[in-house]
Amino acid sequence: MGVLILRLILVAMLLPAMLYADDAPVIFEYDDRFHPVYSDSGMVVSQEYLASQVGADILKRGGNAVDAAVATGFALAVTLPQAGNLGGGGFMMVYLAEKDKTLAIDYREMAPAAARQDQFLDHNGEVDKSLSRFSHQAAGVPGTVAGLVHALERYGTMSLSKVMAPAIALARKGFVVNWLLHSIRLHPGYSPTRHLPAIFFAQMVSP
Repeated sequence: MGVLILRLILVAMLLPAMLYADDAPVIFEYDDRFHPVYSDSGMVVSQEYLASQVGADILKRGGNAVDAAVATGFALAVTLPQAGNLGGGGFMMVYLAEKDKTLAIDYREMAPAAARQDQFLDHNGEVDKSLSRFSHQAAGVPGTVAGLVHALERYGTMSLSKVMAPAIALARKGFVVNWLLHSIRLHPGYSPTRHLPAIFFAQMVSP
């Protein structure tokens, strides 16, 4: 399972930097091959455009960095599910400007209570990497939902229903599938259930 968010989101660390960058010039060279995106009021960065837009919209509505990060995380569970998200875990760095303090929230997956020290060994007592990577025994207890909700309740300003609303809308109304999501079908380990294609792939058009 991928580490969620916040390889996706640096929002919680962007806003404090902006406090000291009001008068700093934007580093922008027009003859460069790649041009940076810049903003004087906030920015959301994730692995998928629609999820990033969700976070940016939360900022526009008056939410703080944590509100935006949590909204983006739940949106990624819809638009980029292979990144782990609801079935995974992650970390979040939060800067508290009023206290000039940075803290970390750890919500990585944990081993199940019934996990055993020898559960990834074969009958000869040797490590079986297939058991630790591809078997049901490799599944950890997800921490994403608990971690995002904790961050929102402690450091956010908006309700859970408000920050989850965009993700719910994306799930209900649908969206244009991007290449990363489409690539699930190309993965050698992809093995859909009988009903999965009818739900997700019936009208998919390859890019």
